[in-house]
Amino acid sequence: MASRKQRTRRSFGALRKLPSGRWQASYLDPHGKRVNAPETFTAKIDADAWLSVQRAALETGTWRGKPDDTTVGEYVESWKTTLNVSHRTRYNYEASIRRWILPTFGATPLHQVTPAAVRRWVATFPESKPAARAQAYTVLGRVFRDAVAEGKIPDSPVRVRGAADYRTAREGHALTVPEVTALAAKMPDTERLAVMLAAMCALRPGEVLALRRRDVDRSAQVVKVRGTASAKIGGSTPIGPTKTASSVRDVHYPAELDGMIRDHITEHAAPGAAGLLFPMASDPARPVAYSTWGGHFRSAAKAAGLEDVKPHDLRHTGATLAADTGATVRELMARLGHTSPTVAIRYQHAAKVRDKSIADALGAAITAAGKTDEQEES
Repeated sequence: MASRKQRTRRSFGALRKLPSGRWQASYLDPHGKRVNAPETFTAKIDADAWLSVQRAALETGTWRGKPDDTTVGEYVESWKTTLNVSHRTRYNYEASIRRWILPTFGATPLHQVTPAAVRRWVATFPESKPAARAQAYTVLGRVFRDAVAEGKIPDSPVRVRGAADYRTAREGHALTVPEVTALAAKMPDTERLAVMLAAMCALRPGEVLALRRRDVDRSAQVVKVRGTASAKIGGSTPIGPTKTASSVRDVHYPAELDGMIRDHITEHAAPGAAGLLFPMASDPARPVAYSTWGGHFRSAAKAAGLEDVKPHDLRHTGATLAADTGATVRELMARLGHTSPTVAIRYQHAAKVRDKSIADALGAAITAAGKTDEQEES
């Protein structure tokens, strides 16, 4: 009579298939005592992976007998206090932890999270949220890598190939100069200049909102990018360091904007050299909230007939306009604050494509004119 429980022989430990169809894993510790996995496994490969982790711990001297029962939620709370990241990155990390990670793994001990559990979790993300999935997976991976480094667990279960990758569904949209001015005209007076500077100087929205009086050198017609305004955290909108070290830069603005800048500083900027160019109405010591500015931007875009335009498209516009002037890769990198030439080359390519479109449009006009002449002659 066949046994109801099947045991699989192996070089280390033992796997046993239970009547339920699940797999049980166990091994002998250095004292000769059998140690069972704290849970059974749906797939044999996961039970095998657990044994591999225990074997590695024994061979490297990191085995400590009873596993650390620190839960993912408990570890994440202490882990967050050690993060050395920007305000914006911290905000995004905490949003991913709260929305996606803790509901699934919060109460689970670190050592009980298996690769299969992570794969199932990745599969729960809606197809419409590839960016959320990639962000949450990246955060979870960092949490477990740090847990390994601290000796909490011997190996990370976060290893789903491609889970951190996604393609942006929407490419940046470059506006024409008349479209930029039309959009700016629909913004509140206090934020009109923000649109013009973002587009003409290829600034990120946060870089614009962080500008202070001292960051504008009108004699040289230069805007000095020295910080970035992040999303609200803890009831405030802090100004932190730029996205990267190369983002600290001086950008020349067109001379045609000087009068607009002069009038804005006089009428709307907070007082003093450190006064913000775009202060919050209720608290001039803080920049206007990004959510507020974004709401005004969406309303202005709709009023200008540019419903598909997003705030970051202003930076894309500035980069494309700069490429249109014939700027070199290095010049574009300096103006955009990039360390890699990849993006600059992309804008140069876009400029070439745009020039071809202009030529095609001129050709169509010539063809149309020719047809008109033929009709008149007939």
